Amino acid sequence: MPNEENIRDLQTRGFEPLLNLEETAAILGMHWKTLEGMARNRKVPALKVGKRWKFRLSLLNTWLENELNSTTTNRAALTGEEQHP
Repeated sequence: MPNEENIRDLQTRGFEPLLNLEETAAILGMHWKTLEGMARNRKVPALKVGKRWKFRLSLLNTWLENELNSTTTNRAALTGEEQHP
C-alpha cells in the first residue's frame, strides 16, 4: 500500500491520480449517472478499470476547452449562458 510520501513522489514524476465517477461528476457539476452515460457513449474522455469508470482531470480540462472553442458546439449548453445576436 503506497504511503503519503510515495504518492507525492509519483505526483512529482508526472503521475496523475485517476478520479472516480462520483468525484468527476461533482467537479463537472452533473449527476454521476449522466456522466456514466457520456463515458459509455465516448462523449467524454474516460477509461474503464475493471468495472469502474476512471477519469484524468487534465484530459477533462482539455476536452472542456476544446468543446468551448468548437464552432459546432452549443456554448449555451456548456456554459449555461444564452447567446444573443
